[in-house]
Amino acid sequence: MKNFFRISLILVSFITYGQNKISGSVFDSDGLGLPGATVIIENTNIGVSTDFDGNFEIEADRGQVLQFSYIGYIGQKVTVGDNDSISVILKPDNQLDEVVVTSLGFKVSRDEQGSTSSVVNTEAVVRSGEPTLLNTLSGKAAGVQIRRVSGDP
Repeated sequence: MKNFFRISLILVSFITYGQNKISGSVFDSDGLGLPGATVIIENTNIGVSTDFDGNFEIEADRGQVLQFSYIGYIGQKVTVGDNDSISVILKPDNQLDEVVVTSLGFKVSRDEQGSTSSVVNTEAVVRSGEPTLLNTLSGKAAGVQIRRVSGDP
């Protein structure tokens, strides 16, 4: 039993020996902290996110590489050395080309929307000969269910 405790104490000391607590900050090009930036140790699943002011704290060994990333910014890699504090400035990445907003008055190609939509032409409405618009749309537009109810509206 004594040997078990000695061996486990030695193993725990070896595991925790090489790890340093690295702290630092992630900023944008204007010097503002980036909240929610990701700091990951390369080739592992160990990582943290920065706080509201862009500060982080992570345990890493010397020689490991930290990957810094944030949406809309170019990622950066830093190798952990003897310094326990790392500050990183991420540069904006201007690869976001366009944003499609669909609403009344905007014309968007249906092939680019990623969803389906139905179009009922004016000619189809006129040719139907139905007395009301609701009767005309019945069965012509996908996803439209029209129910006739007797009585006053």
